[in-house]
Amino acid sequence: MGTARAQRRTFLGAVMALFGIVLAVAALLLAGARADRAAGTGDFGTAPTATAAPKTQQTASPAPSRTAAGPAAPAASTVPAPRELVIPRLGLRAPIDPVGVADDGQMEVPKDPDRVGWYRYSPAPGADRGSSVVVGHVDAKGLGLGVLFGLTEVRQGDRVRVARDDGTTLTYEITARRTLGKAALVSSAVFDRDGPAVLNLVTCAGPYLPDRGGYQNNLVVTAVEVPR
Repeated sequence: MGTARAQRRTFLGAVMALFGIVLAVAALLLAGARADRAAGTGDFGTAPTATAAPKTQQTASPAPSRTAAGPAAPAASTVPAPRELVIPRLGLRAPIDPVGVADDGQMEVPKDPDRVGWYRYSPAPGADRGSSVVVGHVDAKGLGLGVLFGLTEVRQGDRVRVARDDGTTLTYEITARRTLGKAALVSSAVFDRDGPAVLNLVTCAGPYLPDRGGYQNNLVVTAVEVPR
């Protein structure tokens, strides 16, 4: 009896050890797949040409930095503010909050990873000129994946809808997806207030290096409005 019990314990121990190895390998494969998907695989399209960036945005940080005077106030506009972002093919839907500049000089991002932020120092979607910037998390510590993790799956020609405070909805077509180093974001025309009217969706992209501050790149998806 003792020998049989010992054999059963040995067998169960081997099974549990094997199960643990399978889980560890699966986790490594998933992490690798996520890193690859967030590090430039599948980029496409051509970015709009940049014009001179405002002085408050000439920085190597991933978002506009605060100068002594702070960012320039957004010009008064009759364009309705955005309230919801939808990418139908991906099943992506997120409320939009207006965001500005945080105390550390970086662009604010909503804390809730299921929400996105419209950078209120950029033109509102539907403006005649400039890049409308919407930002969100790819993931958040302790909260899982962010709603903009779905941007890793966008295709050229996908439609994007932006619902606005006045009840109207704008439809955009995705034309480009680019992975940019943090230092390259400003010169990429993402924060261009005077260039072509586009919608830029911005989130973080791999590789993720904790000892170097986290995500090393940004994923930028550009879309142009479909004529009404």
